Amino acid sequence: MKAFTLDAFDTAPGIRTDLPNPTGERIVRLHASSVNPVDAAIAGGMLRGMADYAFPVVLGRDFAGVVEDTGEEVFGFVPHADPAVGAGAWAERITLSPFFAPKPASLSLTEAGAAPLAGITALLSVEALALTGGERVLILGATGGVGAFAVQLAARAGATVIAPANADDRDYLEALGASEVPERGSAPQADALIDLISYSPEQLAANAPGLRDGAKTVSALGAAEINVMAVSDPEAPARLARAIDEHGLQVPLARSFAFDELGEALGALGTHKRGKISVVA
Repeated sequence: MKAFTLDAFDTAPGIRTDLPNPTGERIVRLHASSVNPVDAAIAGGMLRGMADYAFPVVLGRDFAGVVEDTGEEVFGFVPHADPAVGAGAWAERITLSPFFAPKPASLSLTEAGAAPLAGITALLSVEALALTGGERVLILGATGGVGAFAVQLAARAGATVIAPANADDRDYLEALGASEVPERGSAPQADALIDLISYSPEQLAANAPGLRDGAKTVSALGAAEINVMAVSDPEAPARLARAIDEHGLQVPLARSFAFDELGEALGALGTHKRGKISVVA
């Protein structure tokens, strides 16, 4: 079986064709995936202090594909460590992860393959704010994959979304639902914050000096009052699928790569600025 693996800390990841087929009752034939920052972190050995690596490590988290026995189209993600860093989604066939749901009807398999990890992180972030409508929600890092979903979800919850960005990102963010796109480094007032760029409470405070007293803060990087992780809720993929279909959420695809171009796709992660990098098997 073909897979994209990391075989040792001192070697570059690449395609292998000699891995055994997965076993089990529910096997998914991969159609599409995407590249996330955690993929680059795992490929660079950055998780070795937090979990053991079980080589060969199959890289990739997101997946969309077809369950072989039933023909059901599904999407979801593979946790990065369970219990060791080893299983991943960048393979021709994978065992169905517990973090899955039927593919949203409104998305193609290619779009669905780029949605799970970013979309679930955004969904949990917006849910944590418990928005009632009318709040001013500041989203830092709005142009990225998680940010694109967070802008759409917060706007559809009735919030005024503030998304600091460069001038050439204004049209992109307004199309997603942002009401205000101030310059990066500005200090807009806000009732709540979704921070996708700060790695510490000190950075968060410096990056969002205009927060009002009592503002709720949510982080995907462990820097806020409320911190979210996609692996915390196996039911989240189903809620994301419903939100995508009910609200017509977009999956912005910045670039698309073939499976055999996964090395190039990983390298492109640090240079792209909007949406998601898609991988098609």
